[in-house]
Amino acid sequence: LTRQGIKVMRPVSLLRTAAKCYPADSPFHPSASFPELARAGIRAVDAGNGVYSAVRDLLALLRLDQQHLGTPEWNPLGAYIQPGDKVIIKPNLVLHEFGAQKNASCLTTHGSVIRAVLDYVYLAAGPEGSIAVADAPLQGADFARVVADAGLPQIQEFYRETLKCEIQVIDLRQVHAVIDEDSSLIRRVERLRGDPQGYYEIDLGQASRLHEVDAAHPRYIVGDYDAAATNARHRSPQHSYIVSRSVLDADTVICVPKLKTHSKTGLTVCLKNMVGIIGSKDCLPHHRYGTSDQGGDEFAANYPLRWWLSTRAHDVLQGRVPAPVWRLLRWCAQSLLGAGTPQNGAGRRSSFYPSGGWHGNDTIWRTVDDLNRILFFYDPAQAAIQPRPQRRYFAVVDGIVAMEGNGPLRGTPKSAGVVMGGDDPLALDIVAATLMGFDWRRIRLLHGVAHSNSECRYAASVENASAIGVVSNLPRWNSLEGLIQHNLEFQTPSGWRQFVEMQHVG
Repeated sequence: LTRQGIKVMRPVSLLRTAAKCYPADSPFHPSASFPELARAGIRAVDAGNGVYSAVRDLLALLRLDQQHLGTPEWNPLGAYIQPGDKVIIKPNLVLHEFGAQKNASCLTTHGSVIRAVLDYVYLAAGPEGSIAVADAPLQGADFARVVADAGLPQIQEFYRETLKCEIQVIDLRQVHAVIDEDSSLIRRVERLRGDPQGYYEIDLGQASRLHEVDAAHPRYIVGDYDAAATNARHRSPQHSYIVSRSVLDADTVICVPKLKTHSKTGLTVCLKNMVGIIGSKDCLPHHRYGTSDQGGDEFAANYPLRWWLSTRAHDVLQGRVPAPVWRLLRWCAQSLLGAGTPQNGAGRRSSFYPSGGWHGNDTIWRTVDDLNRILFFYDPAQAAIQPRPQRRYFAVVDGIVAMEGNGPLRGTPKSAGVVMGGDDPLALDIVAATLMGFDWRRIRLLHGVAHSNSECRYAASVENASAIGVVSNLPRWNSLEGLIQHNLEFQTPSGWRQFVEMQHVG
């Protein structure tokens, strides 16, 4: 929404629901026969689906199409989606559940939230619209398992048979790594079809937030991905990304992220969710090689030597040794060096953080900012960033069961019982951080986006964060100040402890 080219902030809605868990049976029908859905042919009911009611109440809380609420004509997403539009629903489908995350429901956006959002997207776009659910999860994700766990095949079947509408589910990745789940060893890498519409290679050049650190000639790293490919794409003055055509050719993008902590960015909600619009993860710099006193942001200057040894051994040996040897080496690293991806809880490992997984990471937030500006402002027809938004945006955040601690993969479930909504990703993330009990000003991603000097601003200015409006069904949450006093006290990731928590900030 704009007024004379200036973004006008709509309040963030934050709804606390009695639903502390998700319905079990896909396709996750509405909890009642709502008049607006019956008009569209959606009449099946699952009375126990409290998540659906929560999403519906969230849209009503924002007063979307308020004059028609309760009538068959209610169309809450009509301000963002026109009949016949191409719409991309972008959830967080980062990785299939296994190990400690199996059936924990805290890793990915739940299918019941996706279904509720999908119905209101369909209501706005109409039968003539084009709707796809799309994401680029980690290279090791088994996409078929992720999709099945979310109940998306049953949702597709319902739409196909009942509404005669084909909902696409698209894996945007170009490659898939087959990984040994017991040890995280990459066994082999397979090519995928990827986005059926292809990709745009977009070079932001000096407009990239990464350009601000070009003078230091950084060496970028992206975990288990090809560092050579990463640095070839991000060598001054070039900063290029491989972005989905399906996403950038859409009229509207509906972001449906999971509410989680994140070791590298502090939290992952709306802004960070956009790393899933690309085709090749190796185009996403995550951190810079070296310690903070060497111009890098991999570790703090006073990191323990055992962390360095573990990280370098991992980089050298990943994919180059047999699985039994890899498992033995990982066990030795964990037992003797206290290394490995940390879990929550007491003990030596709880204080370890992987490369770049701390509050001093000054790289990944720049990548995230770049991708959000591409999402909002890149015009494929002109092959350039434009001064005005090129597609519409709305977000619904799944925080029914959230993740705290060492997210985004190794954290623990947090029964938060919330959903959030709005059209400003920064405002949503600031509210989410405050709800978690974090001081958003100490999170580089949020502070960096809020204080961007770019003329292309996809988020309203928040020089005074108290200007962010919050509307909630709980009176004590109707302001940031109220959230500060009544936050949910999420556990922080290892590399953020004693730094970002609200009670530790003067």
